[in-house]
Amino acid sequence: MDAVRRVGNYLQVQDGDGCRHLLRVTSVQSLSDTDPLRNETFITAAGRTIRVLQPLEEIADLIAPGEQLAAEAEEAAWPF
Repeated sequence: MDAVRRVGNYLQVQDGDGCRHLLRVTSVQSLSDTDPLRNETFITAAGRTIRVLQPLEEIADLIAPGEQLAAEAEEAAWPF
């Protein structure tokens, strides 16, 4: 099973310790890579941060299907 999967308006999340969480998709505040390998992600929802063993891109696709993330930081340069 993937660490995160979509169930209706919720995300079913299994953290690195094996504990399960059910988060409303709209409660997700941020997604962050945990390290340079980009194979784990921190999900912050409702003020709590959960570490999951799944890449950020896969989780972002569950939250906003069809949206594209920039492949590299150079492609998504900050405007300032």
